[in-house]
Amino acid sequence: MAIAMMLRTVQAKFLRDHSLPISTLIGRGLRYVWELGSARWRLRNASLVGAHARTLGSPRIDNAGILTLGSHVLLRSVNVPVELAVSPGAMLTIGDGCRLNYGCSIAATHEVRIGNHVRIGTYVNIADSDFHDLHRRGVRPPSQAVVIENHVWIGGKACITKGVRIGYGAVVGMGAVVTRDVPPFAIVAGVPARIIGQVDPLQFEPEQLP
Repeated sequence: MAIAMMLRTVQAKFLRDHSLPISTLIGRGLRYVWELGSARWRLRNASLVGAHARTLGSPRIDNAGILTLGSHVLLRSVNVPVELAVSPGAMLTIGDGCRLNYGCSIAATHEVRIGNHVRIGTYVNIADSDFHDLHRRGVRPPSQAVVIENHVWIGGKACITKGVRIGYGAVVGMGAVVTRDVPPFAIVAGVPARIIGQVDPLQFEPEQLP
């Protein structure tokens, strides 16, 4: 049943495109099937994995809480593994259609919630805790939830700190350190990140599945 579902997905996604040679389409289809099949094993430590989740390479998953991955999620660990860590009693939720690139590291000690169709670049760091108090180095300060809403883009090597909410359709520039909330459709960059532009809501076209 699972194999038949995969083949139908491949046919719908690739074989109806007649603009490319059939050998290229078949090769892409076979790779897609492998990504779907291998994800079942590589994501085995997650609490819940949606349909058509895929992996390229092997992510590192340390789940002692609740880790939920939506449908059509792709974790690209081609050079450096994607790292997902969830502490006991904590929650990490990654929505439908998200793409996480290699070297991305997400740590949830309380809650990290990522919406649908979020794009996370290489070596991005997201954490809901500072892990060490500034003065009492052996004490962990309180965690604050991180929320990333739908259709957000996060550029490579950006850092999202605890307590931050990034609004719908926003864009975070490469290397930015986000220490405060980002309004919907805002473009932020810098250290610390500041608003440098705006996505036009009237021209914005949300991405669709898959």
